[in-house]
Amino acid sequence: MSIHAIDTARPAPVSDTPVLLGRPVRPEIAPETLSRFGDNRWDLTAGIFEDHSDSTSINFKRLPQPWRDAVKGYLWQLINEDHPRALPSARAGIRCSLRSVSFVKGPIERLIIWALGRGLESFAELDAARLNEYLAHLGDSGVSYGSRQHSVAEVRRLWAYRGLVPPRLAMPDAPPWDDAPARELLGARSDVQPHNRIPRIGDATLVPLFAWAIRFVEEISWDIRPNFGEFRRTIVGGREYRQAGRRLYEAERHQKLTQVLAQLRAAGLGLPGRVLTDGSREIRWAHLARLTGTLGATHAKYDRSVIEASGLQIDDNAYLTPGCAVTVDGIPWHPGSMKYDDALDYARLLHTACYIVIAYLSGMRPGEVLTLTAGCLHHDPERDLWTLTGTRWKGATGPHGGKAEEGATRENPWVVHPLVAQAVTVAEELGDGRLLFPKSIRPKENHPKTRREWVRPGQARTATQVAVDIASFAEWVNSFCRANGRPDTIPNDPDGRITPSRFRRTLAWHIVRRPRGLVAAAIQYGHINVHVTQGYAGNYTSGFPDDLAFEQWLERIDQATDLEAYLDTGGHLSGPAAGELEHRVRGTGKKFAGKILLTGRQARKLLQDPLLQVYPGRGLHCVFDRAKARCITATDDGPDLSGCQPDCSNIARTSPDVEQLHARLARLPDDTLAPPIRHQRTTAIRKSIQSIIEAHQEGTP
Repeated sequence: MSIHAIDTARPAPVSDTPVLLGRPVRPEIAPETLSRFGDNRWDLTAGIFEDHSDSTSINFKRLPQPWRDAVKGYLWQLINEDHPRALPSARAGIRCSLRSVSFVKGPIERLIIWALGRGLESFAELDAARLNEYLAHLGDSGVSYGSRQHSVAEVRRLWAYRGLVPPRLAMPDAPPWDDAPARELLGARSDVQPHNRIPRIGDATLVPLFAWAIRFVEEISWDIRPNFGEFRRTIVGGREYRQAGRRLYEAERHQKLTQVLAQLRAAGLGLPGRVLTDGSREIRWAHLARLTGTLGATHAKYDRSVIEASGLQIDDNAYLTPGCAVTVDGIPWHPGSMKYDDALDYARLLHTACYIVIAYLSGMRPGEVLTLTAGCLHHDPERDLWTLTGTRWKGATGPHGGKAEEGATRENPWVVHPLVAQAVTVAEELGDGRLLFPKSIRPKENHPKTRREWVRPGQARTATQVAVDIASFAEWVNSFCRANGRPDTIPNDPDGRITPSRFRRTLAWHIVRRPRGLVAAAIQYGHINVHVTQGYAGNYTSGFPDDLAFEQWLERIDQATDLEAYLDTGGHLSGPAAGELEHRVRGTGKKFAGKILLTGRQARKLLQDPLLQVYPGRGLHCVFDRAKARCITATDDGPDLSGCQPDCSNIARTSPDVEQLHARLARLPDDTLAPPIRHQRTTAIRKSIQSIIEAHQEGTP
């Protein structure tokens, strides 16, 4: 099988040509396992270097011949070309990532099915009238606006390659739809809301979720880590024994067995056992062998006298010797010793808690967290700053102008909270390998299972797996709370399951809104707002400044909406900037009503709009006008709300602002015995506040 020659330095592919001929491939992938051009399913995962990535493939089986070979030729070129073609309205051609290429087939297949239904033999028949028919078909198909937009974009990409694709896919020379913007072709979209499409985690869910994650990292980990360490040693020790092919002679075996029996007795444990259906107990010989580094059959056959002489009873299960001593508000989180069979499950809970703390308090993208490696944590003792080094994937570009397959080391480290440093340390201990969050923290089996034909090459957990881990973590917490009558359960979030991407959005919201009453909000968010914004968000390649701008824009719109509702219900404004505040509030409603932002960069630009320069302060609203401001220097971008001057012309007040002044007035001491200077100052402040309150009340309807 072959297709026509294409305009690249490589010859046209034949059936046995590797699909990833012009792409770097993960070093552990054997070349003979790579997908070939003639296959009906192309596995692209071998060319994806993100350890946290899911498997990615393209299935051509549903495409009829001869269209199938033509589409294969087109996608093979997108994968392997060195000089991508520029799309209409694009400044330059950018090489598609492999994941992006996997999304191209769907829209092309949709167009082929439509064309076959109308008897078309090739895309050369797609004149302007036919394309308009297809556009109408998309509108009637019931697919989402995003899918229609994607279909339009892929038609245009295909047109850009019209001189290079197989003849069946070659489109006419006239640009599709005369290069009209997709929003004009598809109309205004109605399937999105004017807010970030990734919902933040609601406070009712976040507060207990984060509190329990911290509790696991700071407290419960002191029980889980030593027990899991013993669990790991028993597995690894048994495996090393078998790999080395060692045989313990009787004296050496008896000595080792005597040591293990003494350790069990010192821990208050009996012999590892199990309860049979008739209520009797038997020794778990295999587990005893794990502890001694020999074979269970050997102990059962030759060492019964030594075991009986120890006087140890048979336990109902196999228990680990470290035990559990940590309590939660006086209640043991785990009564008694931990079962060997449960150690891995508890370690996974702790591992999940580490992810929650790191992801939420750092603002890193899911892939950036999941691909952190051992040794990524650093401490600067002079500035007392903890930093993380790692790989960024989004926005990392290669010499070809497209996505850098192997990512890029982040130029500036992430500045993180000390809690993150503690979580990283715990995760390193649990992972015990290159990655902090590997596919599995369970050591290899004593008897390795037969390897499957295909295993995902990425060695980190995926975002999907982490979402399942978080659900399991919440389930355990809720079960513990119900059993002990605790109120701090983790309720389901109204916007669905907690996915890793939602932590970043939630952090941005809290930095901007600074809610009070959340877990250590005053310290943690203050630290993050300063250090993370400078160290992490300060670098625009991170994308976090855009997230912050998005939240700031939403906050300004929410404030204006609330103020407009206040005015519509007869609310009163006072102060020198009262008229300007009402003008900006009304103007914001008219200008931004129904405004939809799809990127943080748009929000960053719109934040500069003069209408949005309104800042709530303590007992006032600053209607910021640089020319009139009394609190700023020449280099300040906005007002200093901590340094408001009472006579500033930018001040306006609402009735809720005046209520804050009432509260402040009530807190002022009226101590006539105080030193004269202090008493005079307090009296002057009291009179000033009282005059502001009276002035507001005089104008109240």
